[in-house]
Amino acid sequence: MDIEKVLTGMLVLHIAGGTFALISGLVAMLTLKGSKIHRLAGKIYFWAMTAVFVGALFTAIGHHKDFLLMVAFFSYYMTVRGYRILSLKKLHQGQKAVPLDWLITTISGIFILALIGWGSWGVFKGVNMGIVAIAFGIIGLTFFISDVKSFFYLPKEKMHWWYGHISSMGGSYISAVTAFVVVNIQLPQFQWVLWILPGIIGGIMIGRTIRKYKLKFSGAL
Repeated sequence: MDIEKVLTGMLVLHIAGGTFALISGLVAMLTLKGSKIHRLAGKIYFWAMTAVFVGALFTAIGHHKDFLLMVAFFSYYMTVRGYRILSLKKLHQGQKAVPLDWLITTISGIFILALIGWGSWGVFKGVNMGIVAIAFGIIGLTFFISDVKSFFYLPKEKMHWWYGHISSMGGSYISAVTAFVVVNIQLPQFQWVLWILPGIIGGIMIGRTIRKYKLKFSGAL
């Protein structure tokens, strides 16, 4: 087997998946939530990000890129979490997480901790990307803790799944945009800024969106 051909094919899969993800994710965000178009775009986005993850996995292992490997798990955790949480709408009523949920959370938690550890090592060695790794790791850790907590204790908010879906899919889309930005824009000595800036901007937008819906739902109640 020609390893280089396999890696080239995986890179093509990664790029194609990223392209479809950027387009379908935007469609999902701009269409009416719950509509047929939104659901279809969401499904396309999920499978596109799956292609991105598989491509990144092979590329990271084949080229010994530890950071890419951990970031791939981080971004896919956001995607899977955002999709899977739609099946956990009744956690606040006593619904239990199934083994699949625990498996997803456990594997993701391991790589999130590894990301924080790698980032700490990088900062100690004077590597700027260590800052990025720590930032991503802390974000992932907050989601991980939230998931584990919701598996043991009933969420207090009825629409917890709605907010979780928005924050997770939003975080996943931010990762796709970040990848596009860092590949196509080069800032010598400050490349790490491009890794963090989309997250800051996107995080503010996600926060505003969730607050808007919380006000809307509280008003409806």
